[in-house]
Amino acid sequence: MINKLAFKLTSYIEKHGKFNRLEELEQIQYAITTILSEVFKIIVLIILFSVIGNLNYLLFSMMILLSIRLFSGGLHAKSLLGCLMWTILFFTLTSIITPLLPRLSPYFYYIVFLLNLALIIVQAPYPNPKRPIKKKKRKLYLKIIAFSFSLFWTYILIFHINNLTYLNCGVATILLQSLQLIYIKKEV
Repeated sequence: MINKLAFKLTSYIEKHGKFNRLEELEQIQYAITTILSEVFKIIVLIILFSVIGNLNYLLFSMMILLSIRLFSGGLHAKSLLGCLMWTILFFTLTSIITPLLPRLSPYFYYIVFLLNLALIIVQAPYPNPKRPIKKKKRKLYLKIIAFSFSLFWTYILIFHINNLTYLNCGVATILLQSLQLIYIKKEV
């Protein structure tokens, strides 16, 4: 359904716009498909976590994840349904399960933060195979921004979050995003 809508919107743009090269139209269709898929996914997540009663944790986790992942990259599912399932699993872990955990040793939190920063330095950015990053300058820029957001959230979580449930939610978000960077292959 999303692919059909994206195709129709791209066809409309082709007829009424100044884009006519196949490569441009493919990029436009990819962008429209991505935006529509993300909007659909976010709506499903908001409804689901509102019903469950954990919307605040979802939004907190989502804010941390998006600010880092946009620049560091990560794993991508091959289909919208697969992506939705992995996303629901991710946010179930960060927004439902980890807020229930007791306070862990401060050393655990510090290790997670150091692991995250090290993985960003070594592995990021990891691009989507459909959108490879070709310029070294762009890769360095994305790495610096990902590292900066990671450092920002590390500082916020260590020094400004006194609520244990939000601390665990934030740490889990950073940990799960970092672990994705271990798995990925740098072929793209």
